[in-house]
Amino acid sequence: MPTRPLAPSEERKRLAREICALLAPYAHRRTFEAGSLLWREGDDSGMLVALESGRVKIFRALPTGSAVTIYLFGPGDVFGFMPLLDGRPYPAGAQALEEATGLVVSRSDLRSAFERDPQVALAVVKLLATRVREAFDRIERSSVPEVLPRVAAALAALLPDGPDAGPLVVVELPVRAREFAAVIGVVPESLSRALTKLVEAGVLHRLGPRKLQVLDAGALRKAAGAPG
Repeated sequence: MPTRPLAPSEERKRLAREICALLAPYAHRRTFEAGSLLWREGDDSGMLVALESGRVKIFRALPTGSAVTIYLFGPGDVFGFMPLLDGRPYPAGAQALEEATGLVVSRSDLRSAFERDPQVALAVVKLLATRVREAFDRIERSSVPEVLPRVAAALAALLPDGPDAGPLVVVELPVRAREFAAVIGVVPESLSRALTKLVEAGVLHRLGPRKLQVLDAGALRKAAGAPG
């Protein structure tokens, strides 16, 4: 019987675990304080980060002086390797939204890992390919007029894995609602309406401006278009 292909997020997590195992001899653990910058847009030093706890946002500064969040990373994500691959500066900044810890590999150490073990380079390229596929999925979802599935999918991605994912879990938006809406490609008003629909359906319960209790995780995933 053929094996069912992994979903993009599952494949990304599997590749991240593989990369962490391969890079263990070259990595050191580092803690980033809440609000601290991992790097700024335009920096070219480069470091690969395998996040173990906390959340990090990737953002770009606008000419107006404000910033727009374009990606959110959480535990299990591996990121920051773009300048290590193309030799160019970071196209966006990275900031810890809360205290975060992770394994860090410098540019020189990653280059050494590539030279000594081609499997490291292959795993990173596979992870990059997975990210490209996920980017296509995000573009496709952005073209769909229904906002509710997009919001439900974004919230479902915040659900914990393993034993902590019980019948009643609390998720917190990692950034302000306006930023969160921008990340998933909807306007803030549409995000608010979608959340209200999920609350009225008994899927969620509001605990605060950014904190939500998930009353029915299966229904949330179903609303996102995923198997419950």
